[in-house]
Amino acid sequence: MDESRPFRLSIIDYLNATPLNYGFKHSLGEGLFELQFHVPSLCADRLRTGKVDAGLISSIEYLRIPELRIVPGLCISSVKRVRSVLLLSKVPPEEIRNLALDASSRTSIVLAQVLLRERYGASPRVDEMPPDLAGMLANHDAALLIGDAAMRASRAGLIVLDLAEEWHTWTGLPFVFAFWAIRPDAPPLPNLVAYFQRSLELGRQATPVIVEAALRGIGWTRLELQEYLTENIQYVLGAAEERSLALFFEKAVKHGFANDLKPIQYLESPT
Repeated sequence: MDESRPFRLSIIDYLNATPLNYGFKHSLGEGLFELQFHVPSLCADRLRTGKVDAGLISSIEYLRIPELRIVPGLCISSVKRVRSVLLLSKVPPEEIRNLALDASSRTSIVLAQVLLRERYGASPRVDEMPPDLAGMLANHDAALLIGDAAMRASRAGLIVLDLAEEWHTWTGLPFVFAFWAIRPDAPPLPNLVAYFQRSLELGRQATPVIVEAALRGIGWTRLELQEYLTENIQYVLGAAEERSLALFFEKAVKHGFANDLKPIQYLESPT
């Protein structure tokens, strides 16, 4: 391991990740970090192969990549409604026979199938496709969209399931979509956890700026975007989020989406 090189950080460039990323994208730790920009699935692949040292990964990937440590206290979660992880269907959920998946987020793919199987008794055939709703629904009963694509999608005439809302109704828990994870061979960097915490702190302070930028690309109102970033999306990984992760991991293994359970282990903060 070359300890003199920058710490390679995979950044997810979705709106819901912007507060977590904000400090890093605005010179926090300049010279210490090398930023790379990926969708969540590619972030996980690069973390698995050691091409990055840390990344904001879909939560299911924690079970699939050995020896990761989670940055404590931080995540992307939703207490109830998330509004950007949607199953859009032409038929009632229990009648879905084939499902088109936006392959960008592997956690949402697992969550959608667990919910359909256990809540609705449906086990559809699944196909991964680019996140284009019209193309996905041309030959499928339903489509899973995540992130900015889901926020822009027209819902006219479709049954819409908000997957975080479905999970909360079923379990009473928030749902954790992603968190920062670190490889065991990452270069040692003093106060690493503090950098991640500071990046979010700067992002929260910049919420009005983030909202203004999103107005040009998402198509929501200022109020809708403000509510999304401050109410629908939460960034604290606490006790309820831990319980939810444990339950989700248990169900993922039960349904064959991961091989084995493993305990949640955190990167140690300096004392």
